[in-house]
Amino acid sequence: MRKPELSGRMVKWYVHLSGYDLKFEHRTAIKSQALADFASDFSPTLQEQADSEILTLSEAKGEQVWELHVDGASNKKGAGVGLVLKSPQEEQIIQAVRCEFKSMNNEAEYEALILGLQLVLELQISRIEVYSDSKLIVNHVNNVYTTRDPKMIAYLEVAKDLKLRFASFNIQQIPRDQNVEADALATLGAAFTPGAVGTIPFIHVIKPGIRQNEQQNASKATTTQWTYEARILYTATPQEENDDWRKPYISWCLG
Repeated sequence: MRKPELSGRMVKWYVHLSGYDLKFEHRTAIKSQALADFASDFSPTLQEQADSEILTLSEAKGEQVWELHVDGASNKKGAGVGLVLKSPQEEQIIQAVRCEFKSMNNEAEYEALILGLQLVLELQISRIEVYSDSKLIVNHVNNVYTTRDPKMIAYLEVAKDLKLRFASFNIQQIPRDQNVEADALATLGAAFTPGAVGTIPFIHVIKPGIRQNEQQNASKATTTQWTYEARILYTATPQEENDDWRKPYISWCLG
């Protein structure tokens, strides 16, 4: 500021600004709220999600219609039950259950339905849509089929008693390929002993083990060769599936 041209320039600014009621204040430290406001201002895509969460909290849980996918499996190792409960916001509660008793396939299907309905009632959900790939069980509950088997009659009475506890109840049959999650969970429950299912890591293979290469020979004919492809693999337990920090880097490697 010792140079005359610089000091003269500052004097001109001072004279020009002196007509305004300006007050200089030192910059304060950035608080956590300022950071939150900044993130909110530059995250417009989160607004829709936030509005949906607020709507969910404001609505009574019992008035929303949930989806329950059930399936039962039985083999020489035992019987298992698969349950997939979906909220209106597409959140899921999944459960693989092992039946510690002998059970035929239709009995395992009934066990899946009964356990699933009991879970829903414990969560105080009053409106439910049930999906099962068992034509027999669905038609029993919907009074389309009748049965004379004492065990099936007992299962059906329990299922109908649970059905009456809901304000809204509907059950329908779906193809097996639309019930794959519940089917897989039931198979796990039937095949593995208690404690083993929860510790099984999932191995994800990102690319196939071979790669196709096309080459031209001297006569310019194109030939195809298959070579080994180095693959990207990573493991994750079910709890790590949704928040695996490696996913962005894996996506970047795949290009």
